[in-house]
Formats: sequence, C-alpha cells, structure tokens
Amino acid sequence: SAAVVSYQLVKDKQTREINPVVQVLGVGYDRTLGGLEIQLRLRDYLAQEFNALKKTKTDVTTSPRALAKLFKEAGRLKNVLSANTEFFAQIENLIEDIDFKLPVTREKLEQLCEDLWPRATKPLEEALASSHLSLDVINQVILFGGGTRVPRVQETIKAVIKQELGKNLNADESATMGAVYKAADLSAGFKVKKFVVKDATLFPLQVSFERDPGDGAAVK
Repeated sequence: SAAVVSYQLVKDKQTREINPVVQVLGVGYDRTLGGLEIQLRLRDYLAQEFNALKKTKTDVTTSPRALAKLFKEAGRLKNVLSANTEFFAQIENLIEDIDFKLPVTREKLEQLCEDLWPRATKPLEEALASSHLSLDVINQVILFGGGTRVPRVQETIKAVIKQELGKNLNADESATMGAVYKAADLSAGFKVKKFVVKDATLFPLQVSFERDPGDGAAVK
C-alpha cells in the first residue's frame, strides 16, 4: 500500500498549543502484493525442489506440517536474501525424518517473482492519482513494511521516483508502532504528546438513526 500525506505544525486556536498534523491526501493499494506473496512463492519453490530429489514417495505438499516448515524457512530465506546474494535453506526432519538443504540465490528469488516487480509501483501511482498531485511536489518517499527491504522492490520504486528512498523508519515496526501510539492517544489511561491525524475515507459511509426513541422513523 502507499499513502500521500502532508505534515505540518498547526497552532490550536483554543489551547494555543502547536501540534504536528498529518493529513492523508491519497491512498493506493494492491491486496495481492506484498512480502507474503514472495514468501509463498519461495515456499512452493522449496517444495518443488524437495519433491524433485525423490527421497520419499510422499508429495511434501500433502503434509500441512511440512508445508508449515517450508513456509517458515521461506520467510527466513526472504529476509536473508535481502542482505545476501546466496543462502542455504535448511530444514531438519521436513517429512519422514528426512532433512532438506538447498542453496538459493537472490537471482532465483527475483526470477520466481518476475511478474510482481512491475506491480510494486502501482499503489504509489494510485495514491498520487487520488491525491491529484504529481511526483514533482513529493519531498520524500519513505519505505515501510518488511517487503520493502527486498532490493528489487527498492530498485523498481527508485527507477520511477528518480530520487533517493527514505529508509529512516523501521520497516518492520513503523506501522505497528504508529497504531499503538494512536491507541494510546485515544485511551484515557495514557498521556502522550498530541499528534493529529486527518485520515482519508476510501469508501462512502451511511449513518442511520431514529429521530426520537421509539417512533420508528429512521433517518439516513
């Protein structure tokens, strides 16, 4: 997903306090694109390579337990290959007491996901379109989400925006920490520094209520 936001300091007319305000100007997303899709493709590739070894007559994809192990290792492999060009996938007792070890390169990962890379910039383009702004007025593109650590994703985005990517946020924790901070702000049990967020409404809303309790006349 991608969001175009503006950030500014605004003085409250009542309290005279100056608070940071973030306003969402545009949003774009692709529900079928992300780190999970890359991990699933790696899992399927590992399963395919294990079956090709023919160490057992059992198809590894028929075992939910084995698939869970492959999925976990695929996640580790995805993370390591974001920093290294080659790594060994290793799983002890994958199925029927058989261990599995396979060298996997970053190049192979990129081949497995070749159709995904062009889609990496679509949410950005949608967010800009919905905000009615162009890249010329965007000061910085900041990455968040674990999937943005993948080098090919960064290369694809950078080729479109023609500027350095902002990597000052923790890609894995930024969205979660923001949600926690907002929850603390809304809670009466915590006191945090005021941070105003003006969110965008992506879909139409309808509110229905009765004029007077019990009269049965609903107003929409």
